[in-house]
Amino acid sequence: MGAFFTLLLAKISKVVQWVADLWIAIFVAAWDLLKDAFSWVVDQFMGIALSAASSLDISGIQTNLSAFGSLPANVLEVLSALGMGTAFGIIAAAIGIRLVLQLIPFTRLGS
Repeated sequence: MGAFFTLLLAKISKVVQWVADLWIAIFVAAWDLLKDAFSWVVDQFMGIALSAASSLDISGIQTNLSAFGSLPANVLEVLSALGMGTAFGIIAAAIGIRLVLQLIPFTRLGS
């Protein structure tokens, strides 16, 4: 009679262990699904940003960049010594960051 209860307890223990393993597997699968969904959303936003950036017309900037090539070498040396390239880079980065921050929801565009 004792062997019967030992066998029954072992079977119940195996069933409980199987249910616990099943719940762990379900949780891991759901976690993977959430991570993949987040990655998909980020990928879609990056695709939208890429298409928006590629649709910008930068031909005016490219035509004005050729004007720097016609500057005399002395003027370019002075501008380089003054750090104008770095300053223009900082200003361009600041303007870009400002434009990107204005796209955050619940903020005003154009401020």
